[in-house]
Amino acid sequence: MKQRGHPIRGAIAGLLFGIFVSLDLVIFGVLALDANLLALIPVLGLVAGVVLGVTTPLRRRSADEKQSARTPSMGTPKPDPNIA
Repeated sequence: MKQRGHPIRGAIAGLLFGIFVSLDLVIFGVLALDANLLALIPVLGLVAGVVLGVTTPLRRRSADEKQSARTPSMGTPKPDPNIA
């Protein structure tokens, strides 16, 4: 069975997000440095990142979508009425 999603990428992103949230809470004075919650937030971020990484995989674009993204359509040119 092929595993879908990106659990490692999600774990890294969740861990970094949890660390930055903990740092923000300390910097803005919401929590003290000795609060137990500061150690729990990165772990919860890691778990949430793994869960989201497994359940919501990145969507792959088809070849037609890639081609249309490379060559934007400018439309048909309209004649200039000021040129005689």
